[in-house]
Amino acid sequence: EPKLGLDNITAEKVVLTLELESFVKATDTWNMKEDEKVAFGASRKEAGSNLFKQGRIAMAMERYRKVIDMFNYVDNFKEDSNKEKAKELKKVCELNRAACHLKLKAYVEAKTSCDSVLKDDPNNVKALYRRAQAELGLKNFEECVRDVKKILDKEPQNREARALLKDSAAGQKEEDKKSKGLFGKMCQALGTGPIPEPYKDRRLELNGPKDHEIEEMQGKVDDLQAKSAQLKKEGLAKLMQGVAAETQDETPDE
Repeated sequence: EPKLGLDNITAEKVVLTLELESFVKATDTWNMKEDEKVAFGASRKEAGSNLFKQGRIAMAMERYRKVIDMFNYVDNFKEDSNKEKAKELKKVCELNRAACHLKLKAYVEAKTSCDSVLKDDPNNVKALYRRAQAELGLKNFEECVRDVKKILDKEPQNREARALLKDSAAGQKEEDKKSKGLFGKMCQALGTGPIPEPYKDRRLELNGPKDHEIEEMQGKVDDLQAKSAQLKKEGLAKLMQGVAAETQDETPDE
């Protein structure tokens, strides 16, 4: 990095030796006063935002997590002003953590962070928008549209929300197309091959013939079976006669 003065070095490997001469131990958060906690939380939030801008998402998320954990319970704050500042810092860091999760494509975690904000602030536009982004990433298109519509009810000209609505509609259309193709292949596969024995007779049931039609059809079947049996009997008799005649002709002379 430029701060290390390594811009003009052409060596393949650089080894740095660091020596810690002194340090000041930070005050533990549980020993801080209310206003000190608020100031510390604000500084951690700012550090996280700077890391986020530099693309150091995991490190930024860790800064936000510390602020969220520190202000997870603020009901014991004596000063109302400090309590409100702490709640606001926690909300902002939760929203920023959701943005980090979205960058990492951790959509379930991003949705959880947004849910945490919306629990206390159900009309928060940023939380709704980022949750909609998470729903889109999870291919929950109906849920995405639901959140986007809530945003547009409050901000009809919100361009980001309108673009997200368009992306959701396109995603749903693509999923419907895939589902339709898959369903068609399943139906095509089911429509080939012989009909299983248990379902052969049900073809008549599906056409819905009446009772007298069934009796008439059954009578025809019985007649055909009787004629078939008679023909088989006559054919067998003729066959036996032919075999007997051939046997006599083929008897060798003694």
